[in-house]
Amino acid sequence: MAQKPQDDRKNKKKKKSKAPLLFIILLLLILALLLLMNYLGLGFGGGKGEGGSGNGNESTAVSASDSNSDTAKTTITVTVSGSDYVIGDEKLDLDGLKSKLAEYDKDKTSIELKDDGAVENAMNDAKQAVKDAGLSLVEN
Repeated sequence: MAQKPQDDRKNKKKKKSKAPLLFIILLLLILALLLLMNYLGLGFGGGKGEGGSGNGNESTAVSASDSNSDTAKTTITVTVSGSDYVIGDEKLDLDGLKSKLAEYDKDKTSIELKDDGAVENAMNDAKQAVKDAGLSLVEN
């Protein structure tokens, strides 16, 4: 007996319906393989790398905590010239220096004194003003 034309159409439809299913299965296998490679550090640049033991997250965490440390101090340079005191572009007398030093945070600021032809008493007065303000003095 001969097959009916309707049976031929059903057989063709069945064969065609397997192709998308095979494509999806193949796609899922490739995706699973890529994820496994990434997990093992074999792809996408997220692996262990040269000399490393992790994926880089540890070093980022360490550098983030280092940048947030409260122990970092700012050093302000005070140049003593003659009997005048210079901070940045600002020229001050002894009273002006004392009031300027009082504005700085004692825990986060240290003072460096530079001698630019200073009178001896002016240098001693600057050192005493730094001590009175409670700031640390950086030795040259």
